[in-house]
Amino acid sequence: MVAAGEISLTALEEWLHSAAQLAYPNATVSLIGQPLGSMNTAVRFPVILPSETRSREFDAKLVLAGLLAERGHPVYVGSRIEIHNAIHTLPRGLYLAKDIRNSSRRMFRILGRLGFEIAAWDEEAFIFSDEASYHAKRVNPDNLGQIKAFFALGANNKALVESAPGYKGTPVHVTGNPRIDMLGARCRGFFDADVEALSDRFGDFILINSNFGQVNHFLPDQVIARRADGSLTNTGDASSDFWQFRLKVFDAFKALLPKLAQAFPDRQIVLRPHPAEAHETWRAAAGAAANVHVVHEGSVYPWIRASAVAVHNGCTTGLESFLLDHPVIVYQPVQSPEFDNMLANQVSAPVFSSDDLIAAIGSVLAGKTLPQPAPDVRAQVEDFFGPLDGTLASERMDEIIASEGESWFTEPPTAVDRLFGNIEAVLRGAIKAINSYRPGHKNSRGYNQHRFPGMSEAEVGERLTRLGHVLGRFSGLAVHQVSGNIFCVSRQD
Repeated sequence: MVAAGEISLTALEEWLHSAAQLAYPNATVSLIGQPLGSMNTAVRFPVILPSETRSREFDAKLVLAGLLAERGHPVYVGSRIEIHNAIHTLPRGLYLAKDIRNSSRRMFRILGRLGFEIAAWDEEAFIFSDEASYHAKRVNPDNLGQIKAFFALGANNKALVESAPGYKGTPVHVTGNPRIDMLGARCRGFFDADVEALSDRFGDFILINSNFGQVNHFLPDQVIARRADGSLTNTGDASSDFWQFRLKVFDAFKALLPKLAQAFPDRQIVLRPHPAEAHETWRAAAGAAANVHVVHEGSVYPWIRASAVAVHNGCTTGLESFLLDHPVIVYQPVQSPEFDNMLANQVSAPVFSSDDLIAAIGSVLAGKTLPQPAPDVRAQVEDFFGPLDGTLASERMDEIIASEGESWFTEPPTAVDRLFGNIEAVLRGAIKAINSYRPGHKNSRGYNQHRFPGMSEAEVGERLTRLGHVLGRFSGLAVHQVSGNIFCVSRQD
């Protein structure tokens, strides 16, 4: 059932499929862009590397883009939305997907019709450990069967994928995630200037990382409905029990802000919303407190490093703080045996009331050390993230693509398949463009810009240069702006 005002591809696609078969039974069309087989032998197959949230993963994916480009691959990196809308104009190559969820099914079909091969990892694997939830929310059997390889976060993620219904032997490689590369010693220096700038701006501040997209979404109509009596109800994909739990924790965090402001009047307090969250709710919760700032700018990593202490509840920033060897506290004003048992909480020092949190923060500010997680929890971290031996996840992925990638390409699609792929891609892009003008829609311009603010060719080039400086490579690469937030990283020769 399609909601009023919503535009669906289904009917149009079925009609066009029938019409194309009648009108073009012997159609011959060529790929838009440079066909795979006609490329210079010094240049390897193109790689498409989309990024959904700029602040979360773009820099990490730029490292992978640089490694692949050094081998001769032209790498198209940038906004996932813009890449998808332009996919029929890009050369046939390897598409690196951020997930294999149900929501990616239509795009996978388009990619297959256009002749792209697909490998994938899961950007949200950080927050799942139980089998049933992971399979239900993160694995579509058709998508899993279509990909040539899956790059698992760690042994835990590998086991979850290989136990999924419909799994038929897709190679699963434990590589880690490129985002974790940015936390390690080899890439950490990339953020040094940002850390210094934040310290100059906020001093030795207290960082509160929120993770309440289920109850405080940037587009509230996507996950929340208000009943006639004024109460809220869940309309998203979270279970009712989990949603109610997160709502109670969210309310406690809102109540916390003025208390912290009063307890630490000489300290700046930065509330950093999750990329999917609304900011005004937090500003309203802070009230007139002049030392509370609601800010979401750039990667979270320099914010963690520049802070005196980080506070969260069930957020991946807990794990990231742990990997940065940074003081981190999990504030658990509401407890749940079912929902509190997550690794991000286990690696953080727990407190259960606002008074205890204030005391713990005061202890850190006085130079004392927080209680450390148990040794077995540290072992779980490596099981979760893969080997933390200094090798970059991007290097592992690059090696696999170098050794196996050529074999992933089978016969090119038929002319009719390419025709249908182009038609569906154009239709999909047109509908996304129409919906971008609908305020509050998940494809609205405001939300797209919130997730991936615009970048220039010079800015992407500068970031690649900085990454190359800390890694000692990338000197022979160039960045070219293809269109909008789509950039090609390639060798200059």
